[in-house]
Amino acid sequence: MSFELISPQLLKEFKARKISTSTVIDVLDGLQAGNALTPKIQAVNTEDHYFVAQAYTVQWKLIRKGSDIMKEQASTWSQVSRFLVPELQSGVGLVYVAGAGPLLTHAALAGGMSCTYFEQLGFDGVVLGGAVRDLKEIRKLSMPILASNPIPTDTQGAYWVYETGGQCQIEQVTVQSGDLIVSDINGTVVVPLNLAEELIQQALLIDNTENTMLEKIRQGVRLPELISITKRI
Repeated sequence: MSFELISPQLLKEFKARKISTSTVIDVLDGLQAGNALTPKIQAVNTEDHYFVAQAYTVQWKLIRKGSDIMKEQASTWSQVSRFLVPELQSGVGLVYVAGAGPLLTHAALAGGMSCTYFEQLGFDGVVLGGAVRDLKEIRKLSMPILASNPIPTDTQGAYWVYETGGQCQIEQVTVQSGDLIVSDINGTVVVPLNLAEELIQQALLIDNTENTMLEKIRQGVRLPELISITKRI
């Protein structure tokens, strides 16, 4: 892999405490960086999920017709097979992220067999900037699968894999391989790799503060007074 791996020790407490995407985006706002993916992308196989892992990206592109309309157009398995990221022996510590620019709602970026394979590779999750298919098989998986919608149509014949392990586009958000992806029931947030360590440290501090605030609220302390002291809401 061409990107730096975040220290497992740095991620350990973050994962154990399930720092929320709300806290993550608050920190990113202060850093003037990062983005949340469109809320149209939701978990399709679990009512509740949480993962934090580094992105490994797959960029899809629309196949354009050639100048010779009589020539058979290239659209074969060899053009899409790289979506299975054969260069990886393991997906441990990674989340599979695929995009095609605008949400690809009319063709599935993955299906039951490929997602089962990704789970076997050890990926923490799958984030698709578009559709998924084979919900019956998808719902048997424990690994969270996030997509915009189910559809039976696949991509072969209309799209091809332009790049893996580099970057991909999901609507207005560019995801770089190595970026930290945090996802829970609130949504999915992309943290630039160069800010990941700083974000983790700040998020842990904020989480401590907010947990203390919640406990005081339950004890009857007025929230406006707490906000004036902690500067948090």
